[in-house]
Amino acid sequence: MSPTSNPAFTPERHAFRKLDLDGPGGMQWFELHHPDFVMEGRDPLRLNVYLTRDGDFTTIWYGLIDPLIAEAKLGMDDDRGMELAQLYETILFRGDIGDDAFGASVLKATRVTRMAPAILRMSDEHGLECLPLDAARDKQERPA
Repeated sequence: MSPTSNPAFTPERHAFRKLDLDGPGGMQWFELHHPDFVMEGRDPLRLNVYLTRDGDFTTIWYGLIDPLIAEAKLGMDDDRGMELAQLYETILFRGDIGDDAFGASVLKATRVTRMAPAILRMSDEHGLECLPLDAARDKQERPA
C-alpha cells in the first residue's frame, strides 16, 4: 500500500460495533453504536442501522437484525398477514465498498447517524408498538 492510497473500509472507524455473529463464508455483522443510548448486547426487537460485509460487498439497512426471530419473540410467527421485514426494513445501500473514503461518503449520503434506534413491543392495549429506545426503557421501568 502506498502512503497516498486510501485504507480499506473498516466499519469500526465509523461508529459501528462488530457483532458476535458468524455468517456464511465469513460474513461480518455490525450495528451502529449510539453513545447516548443504553444498547447492551444484541436485541432482536431493536430497530437500528445494521451493516454486513462479505469481502467488499456491503449491505446497510435500517431495521431489525433478523425479522423472523423478532416475529417469533413477539408471538407473531403464525400471523402471515403482517411481516416485520416489510414494515420495518429499509435498505440504504447494497454494493461494494473497498476503501474508507468511499465508505465514509456512503455513510454520510445515507445519513445513518441521524437514525435513532427504536424497539418493538407487543402491548395488550395497543398491539404492536414501535417506541423510541429511551421511551421504551422508561415505559418498562414504570410500574403498571
